[in-house]
Amino acid sequence: MYMKRYQVYLDQHSISILDEFGKHTDISRSKLLQMITDQIAQNLAKVFTATKTPPKDTYILDSLVGAIKLPGNKKTNFAQNVDEIYFSD
Repeated sequence: MYMKRYQVYLDQHSISILDEFGKHTDISRSKLLQMITDQIAQNLAKVFTATKTPPKDTYILDSLVGAIKLPGNKKTNFAQNVDEIYFSD
């Protein structure tokens, strides 16, 4: 299965709940977020089917590509360097 990486921001309360649940079930926060997102996507697919409204062929988050205008024509992918930002202790 092909997976695509996204960065999301969650409030501390949500993180605490996921982490506490993870301690009891031995499921990582990442896996919990994947499971939650997959379940919501399946439910949305049922809604689209029931209302005969097909989802767009593009991903909503992909529409944000290029939202930050940088000087020059240099292509930049900040997500590739995200580990350097968070692990630069």
